[in-house]
Amino acid sequence: MCDLGIALTIGSTLLSAGGAIQQGQAANKAAQYNAQVGEMNAKIAERNARDAIERGQVDEQRKRQENAAVIGRQRAAMAANGVDIGFGSALNTLVDSAMIGEIDALTIRSNAAREAYAYDVDAVNRRADAKLSRMQGKAARTGSLLEAGGTLLTGAGKAYAQYKQPRIGQMA
Repeated sequence: MCDLGIALTIGSTLLSAGGAIQQGQAANKAAQYNAQVGEMNAKIAERNARDAIERGQVDEQRKRQENAAVIGRQRAAMAANGVDIGFGSALNTLVDSAMIGEIDALTIRSNAAREAYAYDVDAVNRRADAKLSRMQGKAARTGSLLEAGGTLLTGAGKAYAQYKQPRIGQMA
């Protein structure tokens, strides 16, 4: 016949083990969800990087067109005033305008590349976080199984010790 104390020990052990497993599974699911969110955010960051480069290319081209228009107006104004644009300060002005315009265009390209790089780094970091979340989820699941196993062994040991104890009214 089964002693009530032994039955309660076994029941408590089973409940504790089941709770440990449930807790590990819940932690694993939460970690997997966080990993999925991290992957989605990494994809968004990659799209933002491509967008930054594309916007930079458009702005760079626009700046070169604006600069060409400025140089064209300068030439027209100089020619209208009878200035020879082939040498001297008139030529220097046109060369300076072209150089400043090109520097501006290259600055736009550089800024777009830096912005894209920041997004790329963000994507890498988010993927690393996602990988870490997956690892934490697996560790939580494995840890819960080990904890449940330990709980079962401890409970079995307690139940066995209770079973082996001499009962009141029984001879040893």
